[in-house]
Order: sequence, then C-alpha cells, then structure tokens
Amino acid sequence: MDIRCYILAQCCSLRGWKLLPYAVQHLYQPKTLFFRENEWRLIKACDGKTDIDFESLSQEERGLYKKWLDSGLICPANGEALRPEQQYRSYNARFKESVLWAITGKCNYRCRHCFMSAPHGVQGEPDWGQLMTMLDAFERCGIKAVELTGGEPLVRRDLLRLTDEILRRGMVISAIYTNGMLVTDSFLDELEKRHIRPRFQFSFDGADLHDMLRGVDGAEQYVRSAMERCRRRGLVYGASMVMFRENIGCLRETVRLLAELGCDYLKAGRALPMGEWKAHPEHWLTQAEVYDAFLRYIPFYFEDGRPLTIVLEGFFSCDKHSGDTGSFNEKNAAERDFGKTLMCGHVRREMYVSPQGKVMPCMLMTDSSAERLFPNMLEVPLEKILGRNSCYMDITDLRVSDYMAHSAECRECRYRAECCGGCRAMALLDHPDDYLAKDESACMYFRDGWKAKKDELLKSLGAV
Repeated sequence: MDIRCYILAQCCSLRGWKLLPYAVQHLYQPKTLFFRENEWRLIKACDGKTDIDFESLSQEERGLYKKWLDSGLICPANGEALRPEQQYRSYNARFKESVLWAITGKCNYRCRHCFMSAPHGVQGEPDWGQLMTMLDAFERCGIKAVELTGGEPLVRRDLLRLTDEILRRGMVISAIYTNGMLVTDSFLDELEKRHIRPRFQFSFDGADLHDMLRGVDGAEQYVRSAMERCRRRGLVYGASMVMFRENIGCLRETVRLLAELGCDYLKAGRALPMGEWKAHPEHWLTQAEVYDAFLRYIPFYFEDGRPLTIVLEGFFSCDKHSGDTGSFNEKNAAERDFGKTLMCGHVRREMYVSPQGKVMPCMLMTDSSAERLFPNMLEVPLEKILGRNSCYMDITDLRVSDYMAHSAECRECRYRAECCGGCRAMALLDHPDDYLAKDESACMYFRDGWKAKKDELLKSLGAV
C-alpha cells in the first residue's frame, strides 16, 4: 500500500466565507486561494494526522497533491499537527481580502488637488473608539490586510497603538500611503521592532513642482529623504504622480529621478475635478491631453530601459522585470461570458473605508453625489453591508450583462467586449448621479483611436 501523510504549509490557514466556504489563506500576506468542494476534501486531509491511501485516489486527485507539493502549499508531515491559527475558521460575511482604510481626514499638507479636502478636515477624524469598532468589524469578517491612508495617516498620534491592535488580531499592514514628511528613522525603527515591512506609496509630482502642488515648502525634500531612508532599510516603495498643466511635460524626468531614488513603481494620472481641485480649473488637463502625453512618453520609457514598473492610468502599464504590457481599460471578455464577468474584479477583494466610516468600492467615489448612498459601518454592521442589500454590494456584484442591459449605447458599441462598460468611479465624474452611466474616458480610449495609436506604437517598438 502507498500511504502518505501531508500537512498544510506553516504559513497557511484554512478559511471560509459566505458563498466561498473553501479557502486557504496566507497568514502573513494578503493571498487567498479558493477551492472546489472535491478539492477541499483533499486539502482538509493535509492535517498532519490523516493517512492518505494514494492507491485509492484517482489520477486527477494524485495530480492535485503533486501540484500542491510542488507549489509549497503542503509538505510531507513529520508528526506535527496544524497550529490553532491554521485550523479552519468560517466567517459570517462575504469575502474581502483587504481594506484601504482612511484613518483620518486630516493632513499636514495643503494639497491643491485633495479629493477629500483634507486641508480643511472636511471628512474629520474617527476617535479611538470608532477606530476599534471598525477594526473589530474587519476582524469579524475575516479581512486579512489593511492598507493605511488618509488624509495623512502618520499625523495620528495613536498610529503605533493602532498598529499594535491590527497585529494583535492576526492582520497585516500591507501598505502605507503617505506624503513622506513624517517617515522618520524613529518611525521606521518602531515598525522594525514590530517585525513589519509594509510597502510605502509616496506622493511625488515632479522635481521643482512638487512643493507647488502640495502647498508646503520643502515637500519635495521631505519625500526624497523618506525614500532614501526606506532604501537604506531595503523596504519596497513606489510613488503616485498627479498630473496637471505645469508638470505634464516632465514625465520622463520624473520617472528617471524616481528610479534613481530607488522607487520600484510609479502610478501616474491626471488630477481629477474633485474636492479642492474644483477651485483650480486653470491647472486642469483634459483626458485627451493626458493620453497624448502618455503616448509621447512611451518610447522614452523603453529607450531608458524600463527604469521602473509603471501604470499610466488605464492607458498603459508595463512591468519593469518581465516587460509585460497592459491596459486597465482593456478587459477583453467574451460576450458569452458577460453574465459572469464582473465590472470590476478588484472591488471583490478590496474595499475602501472613509474617515467617517463610509464603505465604498473605490476611493474615487469620495466627493461624488453617490457617496451619500453608501452605508456607514459605524451605523450598520459590516456583515450586513457585505450582504446583498446595499448600494455597496450592488456595485461590487455588478456584472457586465447587468450593465449592458441598462445601457443601449454601450450594448451596441463595437468595443463592448474590450471595454465591458469601463470604470464606475470614472463614470461618476461626468455623471455624478448615475453610477451606471458610461465611462467617458474609456469611450475616448477606444472610439477616438487612442488604443489603436498605442498598439501601433508598441508594435513599432517591438514591445508586444
């Protein structure tokens, strides 16, 4: 007889949620794998105690065990058993893997483009009790990872205390979004004491222009110093660049500088007419101007040797290591699959929670007319919000077929299978009261020929 005994990898745990009861989740990273019922029966047997008769298994089942062994998901058992934190735990909620949590609506900068008007503290700041109410709800719902944002999250004097509470619950802080001013050596020392190494996402809008947009003298030097501190410690960090009329021509110089500063990636996109930016139309860019700037920059990106991983809105992305290119505007779903294709797959795994406790699919829905429609987790249990009877879940569960049934124009569009209706957050910018309206920027990308121009350019560069 061929009897074997396996055990789940030490970094993994058995988990389940409503509608998705069979999952293995990483204990220290936001990674979750889901399984079918027949696969789950095999996974559950990997407990370090159960003898598995390989001769009684089908060829498919033996193949699954081999695949899991090769991937490191399981390993041969040597008498050990699953630890308590690895044991199966079922959550009475729909699955969410991570939360982008705005722990304050306040900031130490005066950014001209701030979407939540943090210079005026419009969104306020939750007190400690409210923070704990939200954090307890995240834990009850099985949310594994927290990304901290604001406002400026580091202005909270109780940030390290909050960090300890997050870690005590077995959750991880996967990212911190910051302007960099308060990323000091002493702060990084405190993170090291707790054995955590979150990814930092810094704001950086171009050499000699950053101070202007951020409204603080020395802002550029603060963020450059913060990046240098992170580099010395081997931390991973990237940057977000807000594009406006004065910096649209310096994308190449900015990418080069950020690469020299050790940045791993850059996300760039135009400042949107939200919050504070509504008062500065003289600095606005049209979508066509931004697409044109991206198109002109792409050859330089490859000429400079792909200095970092880059995401240029939904227009173009490229991994600096593999050279793989893409576009978030292009979803490319077969029409026969519209009924099971989500409008946005990202929101199924992550949600945004505002300083006031509003649960939204996306941060960009802040300051929209639709914001008032979203539930508040300080007033309604998160488990209920993640059910089927909320505006939040209506958008989260929205299928392409649902959208096409609503929009005759998109249903008849020749690009419908590539676009799949675009982005709901972007649609709200031009149609504030209708999250089912068309995404004008996606329409422009396809209908006005920007995709065709980009594809032709990439082909000429040998990048496809």
